[in-house]
Amino acid sequence: MLAKEDLDAVYISIPPFAHGAPERAVIHAGLAMFVEKPVHMDTKDAREISQMVNKAGIITAAGYQERYLDIIDKAKELLKNRRIGFFIGYWMGGMPGRWRREKEKSGGQIHEQTTHEIDLARYLFGEVKTVYAVDRCDMIPNTDYNIEEASAVSMQFKSGIFGIMFSACFIQAGVWRSGLDIFCEDGSIEYRLRKSLTLSIAEGQETWGAKNQYTIDMDRTFIEAVRSGDGSRIRSPYPTAVKSAELSIAANESLITGKAIEPSN
Repeated sequence: MLAKEDLDAVYISIPPFAHGAPERAVIHAGLAMFVEKPVHMDTKDAREISQMVNKAGIITAAGYQERYLDIIDKAKELLKNRRIGFFIGYWMGGMPGRWRREKEKSGGQIHEQTTHEIDLARYLFGEVKTVYAVDRCDMIPNTDYNIEEASAVSMQFKSGIFGIMFSACFIQAGVWRSGLDIFCEDGSIEYRLRKSLTLSIAEGQETWGAKNQYTIDMDRTFIEAVRSGDGSRIRSPYPTAVKSAELSIAANESLITGKAIEPSN
């Protein structure tokens, strides 16, 4: 396709285990690319591709659509002048299907699904200094998967903020929860996945519902960047998305070693 077609950009919509060679081929062709999240399962190769992107100067974007939500813009506004203590994050529900059940293909739930909220935490709170993770794998009497059924990832940010990101794929009924609960000096902010944002302070409570077509906005931003050659409005270019992938890769390393991991090393 790259050799035969006259292309402006390429969407690389593939599972985590397949990343690497397609991105390199697109970069060598000098084309813009949109890469599905998480952008890689290997930190070293992801960083090398990130360097290639910067050197080539091509337009890139990654599929972290929550960054484009109008209520996340509101969250950034509300957090701007507040002292944040810590947060609790969630991606909790039932067992995912197909290759997502295979650790070697998906990287597990932390890497393939909870990556959305890990990326959002980076978007709101900055870069992470250390990651430590625990899990359990004895909740469901089944053998057709090898991913962890429950996990908790502790993240210490360089700013001093810390948080714990919970993942669960064992829940068969009841409340499925995804989002962030952010606790500040004067109250709390609750973000429910792609639905609502609630501010609770002494004076009362206010809720905002998500109104924009955030996935379309993400695509539109990328396409307009390709047309204009200006990628400054893209909220998650490839090098930025690599940093989010590094956090879930570090969490998986922590699960294996039982140690806290510094993603930057």
